[in-house]
Amino acid sequence: MEKFMLIIREDLKKLSRLTDEERFSNIPEQLKWIESIAAAGNYITGEPLAIEGRYVSRNDVLSDGPFIESKEGVSGYDIILAENINQAVSIAQTCPLVMKGVAVIEVRPIQNIDA
Repeated sequence: MEKFMLIIREDLKKLSRLTDEERFSNIPEQLKWIESIAAAGNYITGEPLAIEGRYVSRNDVLSDGPFIESKEGVSGYDIILAENINQAVSIAQTCPLVMKGVAVIEVRPIQNIDA
């Protein structure tokens, strides 16, 4: 099995206008999804991320997020196990946020670096 990071991307400006109750209203469905992945032996860890943060470059530290030009920003992550990227993508497609059209998920293999 390989490790994959599911990078959850949502409209951070829209999220910043929501109350915590509104923002986290999908948590029960997300937890059921996580429980199903864990029951299948594919879940490692994951967390939602705060909207605010710092964007660090060589010459600047910006703190007025969201920082990227695009509408979407990273709102959370999950680390899973899958046989290959196709299975990881299939798991990501079952995410309730993706199915509702609220978020997109970027699926990235985690590279194993032997020290």
